[in-house]
Amino acid sequence: MKMNAIFFMAALTLLAGCGRDDTSRPFADDPAVKGKWRSVDFVESPDKFVPGTRSWGGDLFLKGMTFNDGGGMFEGWWTWTKGHVLNKGEGFDSTYEIRRLGGKEYLFFEWKTGDYRYFHKTPWYYVLERGAYSGDGSDVIKDDIDRPFVDDPAVPGAWSSVDFVETPEKFSPGGRSWKGDLFLKELVFLPGGKSTNGWLTWTRGAVLHHGDSTASGYELRKIGGTEYMFFEWKSGDYTIRHRKPWYYVLKREGPLRMDRTDLPFRDDPNVVGEWTSVDFVETPDYFNPDNRAWNGELYLKGLKFLPGGKGGNPWWTWTRGVVMHHGDHTASRYTIKDVKGAKYMFFEWKSGDYVFRGAKPFYYVLKKK
Repeated sequence: MKMNAIFFMAALTLLAGCGRDDTSRPFADDPAVKGKWRSVDFVESPDKFVPGTRSWGGDLFLKGMTFNDGGGMFEGWWTWTKGHVLNKGEGFDSTYEIRRLGGKEYLFFEWKTGDYRYFHKTPWYYVLERGAYSGDGSDVIKDDIDRPFVDDPAVPGAWSSVDFVETPEKFSPGGRSWKGDLFLKELVFLPGGKSTNGWLTWTRGAVLHHGDSTASGYELRKIGGTEYMFFEWKSGDYTIRHRKPWYYVLKREGPLRMDRTDLPFRDDPNVVGEWTSVDFVETPDYFNPDNRAWNGELYLKGLKFLPGGKGGNPWWTWTRGVVMHHGDHTASRYTIKDVKGAKYMFFEWKSGDYVFRGAKPFYYVLKKK
């Protein structure tokens, strides 16, 4: 107990000293720093740099820096003012200095990390020289996304993210590797190479992002009786900084449910007209016209039934007892009931929870205008 108390007090002392630099400096121009600088070395102090001889034996994590007009930088988490680079998110104010050595200009940039903040260590310096560098935005990777559709019957449906790993081999179903929040929540694949996101399409083995011009590979594996998808995450680290993509691991939520939407027309004169939504309930038996069950806003505002089986929108039609949505491939039942002297329609709401996750649909309650 006494030793634990000592460690606890030491931790409090350490954290108490974890201050943040003042990053509120006003902008002052420095024409000499503007442009692209590529990293060539990492040294303990500027005086220890020798042009033409690299002292740092490892990989240079910082590939380069781009100083734009007005204090902006290509590395969007930084800004600059004369003599300083400011990281307002991390609370670091790092100095820079330009020296001319052997006929070349070099930038010496203070590299402030957790060692500086938490352990009060003197920061080392990145040494940069003028010039373009890998990942400076001038060599953005654009994959070939002009690929014909080739079907993969195992793909359509909803897939939910469960982990984020460096390689598929590092995934373990028994324990999550990625400790932070998973940015990608799910992927929903529709038949014919489509998805619920307008900018994503797919073909066998690849997901095509038409905004970022990336073709991300996917691989399906069955582990312990569960289907998983390993999906290449081609973010800016790949397209801009040329880093090897990591993988999202997604688990199949359920098979895609597609109803018949080619039912023959049977007339129902009672349904023709406009209906306004008044409630949203789990089952028709839960509806009480004097006490609304759904407290939030009603997403579906209403439905308009035209004669001859036509709907108020071109993507849905109707026949007696059924509304057919030709985009979502759903056939939703409706029933009309008298409740306390008024006519109400109970309409199955077949959303993505029904189509992709196999959930039982709730009901919109509508009243005729």
